[in-house]
Amino acid sequence: MTIQEIKALPRTEEGIFDLAAVQQSAGLGNIYQAADLVYPVYAAYETTENKKEGYPDIMAQMRVLKKHAESEFSAENGAAYTAVMLHTVEQISPEIYENYRELLDNFRSAVKRMLEQYYDAKENKFAMDATSEKVFCDAVQKACAEYLLLAEKYQECIR
Repeated sequence: MTIQEIKALPRTEEGIFDLAAVQQSAGLGNIYQAADLVYPVYAAYETTENKKEGYPDIMAQMRVLKKHAESEFSAENGAAYTAVMLHTVEQISPEIYENYRELLDNFRSAVKRMLEQYYDAKENKFAMDATSEKVFCDAVQKACAEYLLLAEKYQECIR
């Protein structure tokens, strides 16, 4: 999506982008997958082209998205939400530390919750479908490669 298309998206009553049309047109399973197409691009634009002026809007929307993710937490939603968080954190400038750190903390807490709820250490396997496991572990691996997570703590996702 282009930044013009993103900024033209309608908003919900809560003030976040209404991602239903994006979800439907792209044939995606949940709003977090649609959010992964929107928020990283929006954050990259605000970081590189708009002097970070849209950061307050991004942060407000990410807080609402977090609230939704926590209330409707499932393996599929959680995996997609961790991907959105990681891809958005990657685009937010660390110079605006409070925003960067809040998103990074949200990502880390989502990873922790996913492992607590969907990883069985005794059997050394995930209790989720293969697609969700791949999305989740790809996000964890990328975060480890970028030193956002410590790789030795997340060996269940390192292949």
